Amino acid sequence: MSLPAISVIIPCYRCADTLRRAVDSVLAGAPAHLQLLLVDDGSPDATPALCDELAAGDERITALHRENGGASAARNTGLAAAAGEWILFLDADDQLLPGLWEALPPALAAHPAMVLFGMVRASGPAPCPLAPGVYETLKDTGAALDPLLFESGYLAAPYAKVFSAAALGALRFDEGLAVNEDVLFNLEFSLFSQIRPAIYCLPGVYYKQNDLGEGSLSRRLRGDLLDAEERTRPVLERLLRAQGLPETTVADFCRKSRVRAALNQYGLLTGRDGALPYARRRALFARILADADARAALRRQLAADPHPLLALPYRVGTALHLPGLLAGYTAVKNRILYRVP
Repeated sequence: MSLPAISVIIPCYRCADTLRRAVDSVLAGAPAHLQLLLVDDGSPDATPALCDELAAGDERITALHRENGGASAARNTGLAAAAGEWILFLDADDQLLPGLWEALPPALAAHPAMVLFGMVRASGPAPCPLAPGVYETLKDTGAALDPLLFESGYLAAPYAKVFSAAALGALRFDEGLAVNEDVLFNLEFSLFSQIRPAIYCLPGVYYKQNDLGEGSLSRRLRGDLLDAEERTRPVLERLLRAQGLPETTVADFCRKSRVRAALNQYGLLTGRDGALPYARRRALFARILADADARAALRRQLAADPHPLLALPYRVGTALHLPGLLAGYTAVKNRILYRVP
């Protein structure tokens, strides 16, 4: 069984050290009609020249250059140039693992909207919560839907999957979001795609995410996670209702989305040093504490903290609803413990 035409899109920014490895992982065993799009997002280092060099060495590779606009803009540029029946996104510091091109044909022959496959992270295993097989609708994933949307990242990230170009249609990444843009893209894809089956889950692990670099979300202080979650939650709600799930289930999923964003934002505020003004920190802590579900989850997390003395001011500030205490203590503690040279 032959492999249909596939377009692989790699957004490229400051990735001169890893891009060649990513490209080699795509081309290993790939068919002659593969299209590999390297989208240089106005990178100021050697990345643009490397994109051109790689394109000159293999006719399957096309180098595209654009002004810097972020990963979403780069992916959209790639989508505009993609000619394949199927679309695969790869981050420039990640890798495809051997065997994917041989494993895909039976899955693509079922003409699903999306093919999922297993991934592994440099930080540890990341098993797919969905059993191999065909799923006519998202609702048919049953108990796996929760971890697919939340814990595992399989329906949040754009990678470790192949999209049907017909199902994608005119859908594009929201270039106004700096975080959660991939979550929104996947949610909107699942909401608007009418192609059945919705998912073909392929057995095997074919994607490696190198998530230990300094550019990863968990290693940077940022304060926009709550805003991004507010942008994506209405789409999640619409998707779940469109799947015919009970209102109690919809409410539970939306609550979980809020709480996870709050805990993630709390984790970044308390675990990384950075140039975030005190007033901004205080406002973010206040938003977290204002959500009763997030506050309860935070109190449970703090009760189990392995460093009770360091956690004590957080426990007091959370219990007494004192965002100023949390912000002030965090600024001092992080400056001492987590300052990045």
